Formats: sequence, structure tokens, C-alpha cells
Amino acid sequence: MFLTSQALTVLLAFQSAPALSAPTAEPLPRRGTLGTPFTPLPADQAAKYQLKSGEGLVAGQPMAGLTGDKAGLKPGDVVVSVNGKPVKAQGFSASVREFKVGAPVEFGVVRNGQTMKLSANLVEKPRDPGNENYAVTYSQILSHGKRMRTIITSPKKPGKFPALMFIQGFSPVSYDFTLATSTGDVTSLDGPILHEFANSNFVTMRVEKPGVGDSEGGPFAEMDYTTELDIYRQALVQLKAQGGVDKDNVFIFGHSMGGAFGPMVAAENPVKGICVYGVAARTWFEYLIDIIRYQGIVAGDNLVHTDESVRQGTRLMALAFLDNLSADQIKKDHPELAAVCDQYFPNGRFNDKALEFWRQLGQINFPEYWQKTNAYVLAVHGKSDFVTYDVDHKLIADAVNEAHPGKGSWMVLPKSDHLFHGYETEAESLRGFQRGKFNPDFTQALMKWIREVMDKVEDKSGG
Repeated sequence: MFLTSQALTVLLAFQSAPALSAPTAEPLPRRGTLGTPFTPLPADQAAKYQLKSGEGLVAGQPMAGLTGDKAGLKPGDVVVSVNGKPVKAQGFSASVREFKVGAPVEFGVVRNGQTMKLSANLVEKPRDPGNENYAVTYSQILSHGKRMRTIITSPKKPGKFPALMFIQGFSPVSYDFTLATSTGDVTSLDGPILHEFANSNFVTMRVEKPGVGDSEGGPFAEMDYTTELDIYRQALVQLKAQGGVDKDNVFIFGHSMGGAFGPMVAAENPVKGICVYGVAARTWFEYLIDIIRYQGIVAGDNLVHTDESVRQGTRLMALAFLDNLSADQIKKDHPELAAVCDQYFPNGRFNDKALEFWRQLGQINFPEYWQKTNAYVLAVHGKSDFVTYDVDHKLIADAVNEAHPGKGSWMVLPKSDHLFHGYETEAESLRGFQRGKFNPDFTQALMKWIREVMDKVEDKSGG
């Protein structure tokens, strides 16, 4: 959905589906990790180390056994170069992605005024080890000629099991982490949900976005909706092909933007049920204008200023997404909108995403695709989720029931914001966004609903 000034996640677009592709035979290489958090060197200290503005990183606590630890990095070390090249915070993560596992990495470091070089071979990123109840498989799918990492958990005992395919929200964050130790903070969002299902005899699947983790492709900022959609299409095919999956009980859980991809892939490859959380279902333009107004009010803006913000925002969005003008063209033709254009479209992108993604999004009739699925559907909105609205979740249930009576439902979950954090109100969530504590109530509601849906199937079959 869309966050006017901090974050975002909304819904998407759908076009004709290409033929399903076969998995590539060439294994997807595992990426390495430095295993050390870094923060940018403050600009006022750069000159002290004879660095240009923007250069230099300050090391945090290295993780035991990973590259930084093996090299001997310590918290507070100023890293001025890696493999002989100056380092900058911007683009550093992308450059590390290109390092090969096992290759030497040399850090140029300043520690307590002393210059030194530290080195170690790049260590593979740790894998989710699973636990006594489930095993974890690192696999891959092929989409538009690029290999995407899939991470599948499977019960260790023999048999056929229900499956849950997870489709994450908008942001290009990695879901390659250990489920059993995930806390639901911003580094392991949705992790506790997936762990509960993996630990309860479900097959689960995660997918890494292009240019994230091991996945090829990207950059994410330039990828349009149709390209990303195919990744989840191929992932659902792979999930259903797993030997331990009960194909009559495959479910999709889509969080935020993932709640739009879900019905699109299920419209062509049926599943038993789809649950979505924190989604939009109206026209993109309609939702966007509402969110510009509403988030301003939640943030404490006065009504007079909010009204003017909506007027300017409406004009700007219409020029960009209805008339298909670039940011530069808008500023040229409408200089009075230049300031707000720079605010919404820095570097010519919207929420750091190419405008074409959003233009595709604007063409989609969401209720049409919800009706194309013959699945049971649950749409959940957190009461303290200021990013999305009750009305969109009710619309999803109404659209499903119009075509398939009794299959759609929706609910509002108390003390749950857009990230499942347990804030009481929208205003509290806005003030503490990304810093809350995970509320497990949604996990319990999702598990209860899925088991009820499976029971309905058993009743119909005489089970």
C-alpha cells in the first residue's frame, strides 16, 4: 500500500500470461555475506580520514563465524575500502552481491587512528536450518530467463500436507532468514506466521524478489508489475509439483502488495483459498487520493492544509498516471507543481519504483480478478493499519460473494497495524512505524480460517 512520505505497498497489474516455464537445470549460486552491519560515516568525519563526502562506513557488531568476524572487524572500525576500492553507503550492498563465495575480501580499516588491512574469504550466507519438525529446501524457479530463489519448508514425516504460498509486500527485502528465530520485526517480517505453519505440518514457500538475496534480475526499481507477477506464477507451479503437497489444499497468503498478486495467479492456476492482509481493491487512483488525505489527518495535519495537499496531489497524480507524463515533463509544463513533484517523484520514480509499474496498476479492475478465482477468500484489515482501509477488504469479500456466494469473508483485527505490530491506534502506529512488537493474533486467525476451509472440503467429499 502507499505511504505518502515513509513507505509503500499497493496493488498491481495483470496482463496476458506467458507459457509456464520449466525450471532451469543450472543451480542458482548461493550469495555470500559480510555478516556485519554498517552505517554511513558522518560527513563531518570524512575529511578526518581523507575521504570524499559519502565515503566510509562504520562497522557494527559482526556476526560470529561470518566474513567480517573472520577478518577481525570490530565495532567502530571505519572501513574506507573493500578490495582496494573506496566504499560508499549508496550502492554498497549491491556491490557485495557481486562477490563470489570463497573469494578473498580485503577491508581497508582505520581503528583508533591506525590504518590496517583485514581479510577473509567470503562466507556463504547462513541457510534456514529448519527444526525437528520441518526441513528447508533452497530451490529456484525460472522467470523471464532469470533464476529466482524459492525457499520451501516441508514436514519431516511422510505424507501429503496442505501448502501455504507466501507473497510478500512491495519492498525488496530479503525473506532468507531462519523462521524459528524470527521475531516479526522489520528484518523478519511475516516470519512468525510462516514458522507457525511450517511447524504445524504445512508445506510453505517464500520467494526472493529479483535482485534480492540469491535471485537474479532487477534492479527492482526498474521492474514493472507484469515482470514480477510471473515470478509468483512460476512459484505456484513449483509448489504444486512438490511430492508432499496435497494439491486439493493449496493456499495463498498475500501481505499488502502480495494480496494483489495472489488473486492474479490464482485466476489461472486455482487454489483452495486466498487470505490477504492490508490490501487495496478499488481503482488505484481512487485509493491514492484517499490515502493522501487520510494519512495527513492521521499525522495531525490541519484540514485546510490537507485539502490543499489533496488538490495538488490529485493534479500531479493525474498528469503522471492518467496522462502518462514524466516527472521532468510535469515540471516543465506545470512549474507551480515542481515542488510537490520533487516530493512525490524523486529521481523520476514513485516510491523508488518506475512509473510504468504504477501505470500498469491503474489499468486493473481488481473485483474482476477476485471473481475469476473460485477460491475461499478471507480479507483482513488491522484496526491500527493507517495504510489501508476497511472498505477495500469488504469490497473483496463482496466481489467474491457476488460470483461465488458464501466464499468471501472479511474481518477487522484489533491491535494490529500494517506490519502486524500491536499498536492500539493508527496514530500510534504512524509515530512508531517499523518499531512495534509483533502481534500473533493474525497468525491464529489465519490458521483457524484455513482449517475451517479444509473441513468444509472434507464435509463435501463425505470425509
